[in-house]
Amino acid sequence: MSAHVFSQLPALQATVASDCRILQDPEDSAFQERLRRWTNIGRQTPTAIILPRTEEDCLETVRWALQHSIPLVPSSGGHSAWSTIGEGGVIIDLSNYVDIRVDEEAKTATLVGGVLSKEVGLRLAEAGLFTALGNGNTVGAIPYFLGGGASITTSITGFGSDQIVSARVITARNGGELVEVTATEHPDLLWALRGAGQFFGLVTQLTIRAHPVSLLRKQQGLIWVGAFIFPLARTAEVTRVMKTLMADTQHATAGLMMIMAPPPTRTPSLVISARYTGDEDPHVPFGPLYDLQPVVATGNEVPVQNASDAREILCAKGDFKQFGVVGLHGFDADAFVRTVDIWTKMVTECPDAINTAFNFQWDARPPRAPEADSASSLHDIRYWQNNLIWHTDSANRDKVDRYNEACISVMRGPDEMRFVDFQNGTRTGPIERRYRGTARLAKLRRLKREWDPQGVFTTQLLD
Repeated sequence: MSAHVFSQLPALQATVASDCRILQDPEDSAFQERLRRWTNIGRQTPTAIILPRTEEDCLETVRWALQHSIPLVPSSGGHSAWSTIGEGGVIIDLSNYVDIRVDEEAKTATLVGGVLSKEVGLRLAEAGLFTALGNGNTVGAIPYFLGGGASITTSITGFGSDQIVSARVITARNGGELVEVTATEHPDLLWALRGAGQFFGLVTQLTIRAHPVSLLRKQQGLIWVGAFIFPLARTAEVTRVMKTLMADTQHATAGLMMIMAPPPTRTPSLVISARYTGDEDPHVPFGPLYDLQPVVATGNEVPVQNASDAREILCAKGDFKQFGVVGLHGFDADAFVRTVDIWTKMVTECPDAINTAFNFQWDARPPRAPEADSASSLHDIRYWQNNLIWHTDSANRDKVDRYNEACISVMRGPDEMRFVDFQNGTRTGPIERRYRGTARLAKLRRLKREWDPQGVFTTQLLD
């Protein structure tokens, strides 16, 4: 398999620019560095890693791979659990092909190639703008938007996929075709890119909406970020208070309630990681938590582009990490209390999983309604069980996964209709839980057959 790829690499080198690197030696430090991913789960070693510098390089690489029947997978920030491929395949690493162009008057930004989320936030802030961005600074921005894009500002901006205005996409049609996708050119494909774009091609450029920072705290682009820490023994007491707080639409609160053992002491704790975009003193919306007299209560205002900096450690590459994400229509306080025992048993049996956190994520206000229809079906979801699974011993892979599944099973309850899967959180399980509605799924499958019938960009929607 590798021999076939090696034999065809000279043909690729003859068509791409001279500064388009092609890494072929898996023992080389540059190859190993590009191979590193956020998680080692399922990590494979390709025959080659290709680093285009231009859109033309990307197009020629896709055409070459299609012509010679060589499997490929794109990669930008390396956070995707699926940006990996084994012997006989190639990775198209977009980290050398990066740019951001902001149109202040139109309030849009065009993202290019492997640009990272933090870079987008900083560039927009310079123009007095912000957009929906997630918690990971080093997450590839384009795949974040394509995959749905849960955000700390969802109630203000909507999901990441709601921001998509247009795109340039290399599809598998006609042996590799670069198409412009807008509201008037290929509008059905634009509909699909808004939430399922990772299945339709290699998106080289994405234009997204931006919003004035005056929509955020004190009209200055600020977010209040705080933490409240309690002993695990007080979980039942705290969750009763949180159930009311999380459902209070009067205040724009959001955040995570986490069962974890935070460093440096590693004391098992209940941690409320809170966000607030409103103008009031945080003691108003979070007064009930302050009244409980937590062991620790911290908080300060930060610019929106820096709101995720405190979580930089979560972006570290390596180890066995994944998110277990399901959307819920309500919060069951008693069920959350039961997950404390599951977490405790897990870290007792698998001490290498001490970094794992069982997280309940809330936004007190519903997501902003999208301006256009899309492949996404998540706009009725305000609550998520969003577990961060993180362990280091490969021997404990199955055990840790079972504990994660047990936690999610408890939180979703017996009613199969009371939960959904985050659309880019998994590629297994019933696809109807990711893309809800018979008509939506039928349209996605029709478009997949139209644009990628051979499953070059995954076989999702073809199975």
